[in-house]
Amino acid sequence: MQAEAPSHSQSPLPNLGWKEQFRLAIRTPRQLAEHGLVSIAVLEARPAEWEKVAQKYSVFIPLYYAGLIDRENPACPIRLQAVPRLEELLADDRASNDPLGDFIHRPANRLTHRYQGRALLHLTVNCPMYCRYCFRKSLLNENSEDFFAGGLEEAFGYLQNTPSIEEVILSGGDPLMVTDAALGATLERLGKIAHLRRVRIHTRAPVTMPARVDQGLVEVLKRSPLPIVVVTHFNHPKEATERAAQACTDLRNSVQLLLNQSVLLKGVNDDVETLRGLSERLFEMAVTPYYLHQLDQAQGTMHF
Repeated sequence: MQAEAPSHSQSPLPNLGWKEQFRLAIRTPRQLAEHGLVSIAVLEARPAEWEKVAQKYSVFIPLYYAGLIDRENPACPIRLQAVPRLEELLADDRASNDPLGDFIHRPANRLTHRYQGRALLHLTVNCPMYCRYCFRKSLLNENSEDFFAGGLEEAFGYLQNTPSIEEVILSGGDPLMVTDAALGATLERLGKIAHLRRVRIHTRAPVTMPARVDQGLVEVLKRSPLPIVVVTHFNHPKEATERAAQACTDLRNSVQLLLNQSVLLKGVNDDVETLRGLSERLFEMAVTPYYLHQLDQAQGTMHF
């Protein structure tokens, strides 16, 4: 597969705020057809299966990201990441509903502590897009009520009482899908824990809903009492639009470090030229390529 030229187009949406874009996102098989992402004939040929895949693994595609999809190309790398496929219903003995052991390594509600020195704080089940390869695919859907049960107080208590933890990683879902006020309150609370040295925020918002990086968010990040590292999640150069680049510029001016992680995905970026093109484009955006992950073996994702 050859790398596609990066799209430098502006967002296909008017200047809508991120909450309005969240409200307008594509959420059902019927809406997939209305936006030209799946044909009516394909849906009507196997309607029960399309409904089943959407019920098992939620559909959520912002119109901004949907606007990057080539309607004429069934192998479009943006399409493959965003639009559900019936292959997601195929169970695989090699795969798990919790491949990273978030439930096993959960000493408190909404907290994962797997590694020495750092822990993940899960702020929300919401994402700026439900990526079809997500390793938390089951946790964000059929197990969400258990995984996101309770508030954050128990987690804050654990962090306070575990001085070996020096870094808190805000995760989810996507941590930028909470309000500015909620994010600011979390950062203030973490800033009162003396042994914490930094906060890391992992987010796909600059990629799939760059409108989320607005002035309100920038101000919250600048006021953080702890240094912040933001890790974005671009997988393909076609995602690196001018609008996404502007969001990254705003983030870079608000935090200490801006990095990118990618996941190696069959049919999306599993060739040298695509990954090289992505790295070059990220450097143009002053984002440092950081991780290339092997896909975790989560149920519903093995076709990647």
